[in-house]
Amino acid sequence: MSHESIYLTERISAQVIEHCLLLPLSAKERTQLRGKRSTLDGIDVVLNLPRGGGRLMPGEVLKSSNSQVFVSIEAAQEDVIRISSENRLKLLKAAYHLGNRHVEIELHDKELYLLNDVVMKQMLEKQGFAIKSLKRPFAPEIGAYE
Repeated sequence: MSHESIYLTERISAQVIEHCLLLPLSAKERTQLRGKRSTLDGIDVVLNLPRGGGRLMPGEVLKSSNSQVFVSIEAAQEDVIRISSENRLKLLKAAYHLGNRHVEIELHDKELYLLNDVVMKQMLEKQGFAIKSLKRPFAPEIGAYE
């Protein structure tokens, strides 16, 4: 059975809308406002959003060009590594070294998250960090120019 893709063309204020389709997107996919995706139900949608609106945020709702379909953005589960330390200066140094390599990181008080990367993992282990691999949503820090 063939069906046409649904074109999502507009962002609307996050609000409670019944019967929203769920669209899990990785952190990278949330920065791409155009392209074909699939909802959790396997329904093909095409993002065709105006440029300049910034990245998509979890909980944000998109609507179709004919306003018949609403889709809620979710943060997809991703393979990440967690670096944790009670020593904030040590954690700050890790963030510095990762930023120096243009690695996206998610910042928290006593831990950092980044996408699982063997080279970065080895670098951080050499610096004495305990690293834990996890599968969870990833929300990297938004760049200064976004």
